[in-house]
Amino acid sequence: MNDINVRSTHKQEQIARLDRVAAGLWDEILSTSPVFAAVDAGRVDRKFFALYMLETYQYTLHNARNQALVGVRTLSARPQYVQFCFQHAAEETGHELMALHDFKTLWPEGASFEIPQPLVETEVLIAYLYWISATGNPLQRMGYSFWAESSYKYIMPKLRRLQECLGLSRQQLTFFIAHSDIDAKHAEEIERELSQNCETDADWQAVERVMTTSLRLTGRFLDGVWAEYQRLLAGAPSVYAFLNAHL
Repeated sequence: MNDINVRSTHKQEQIARLDRVAAGLWDEILSTSPVFAAVDAGRVDRKFFALYMLETYQYTLHNARNQALVGVRTLSARPQYVQFCFQHAAEETGHELMALHDFKTLWPEGASFEIPQPLVETEVLIAYLYWISATGNPLQRMGYSFWAESSYKYIMPKLRRLQECLGLSRQQLTFFIAHSDIDAKHAEEIERELSQNCETDADWQAVERVMTTSLRLTGRFLDGVWAEYQRLLAGAPSVYAFLNAHL
């Protein structure tokens, strides 16, 4: 086997490893998260969905920006990778508006609201993604994209259950439905970029580290949403108390 075939095989093995690690982490989150247990049991209402979509809006608002940041500061990378960073950022721009749209389908027309500051767990996720985009190996942010762009194969059964439980139409799930179609294409692009740009074990390790950390932080994001929802139901002080007025 020549050197080119050896390198190709090694890269395929590395991508397969990322898949296995991500699948293991998803299994852990899906089996332990109180959010998914409540969705399975039908113990959520539209206030939960509204809260979740507004927090999703909060972190998605920054995804295009931190992706572009990688391209801005990556002066020694292959031009094709820099181009990918900006193109991917352009394609992600505005996706947060789908989350906001889905929230608004629940909200009475003419009723005012203000989007509160992100929950702490959401802020930590946002801050981490900016940090790994601004520092370290410029390839490592693909670790976040790797699992995020392929997450629907894990969470789609939960989304269907949530849709059934809350009686939501497809028009109220644009973030998930439209996103899943877009992300199928993006997942293929991420694998291609990983294969073309990761040359050393240090590259692959950096990608895996960001993948595992960002996915675990997303699990904590879900825990934060659930904890805030419990405060809302209990009538405790909450930045989302305004949801009780109309939902």
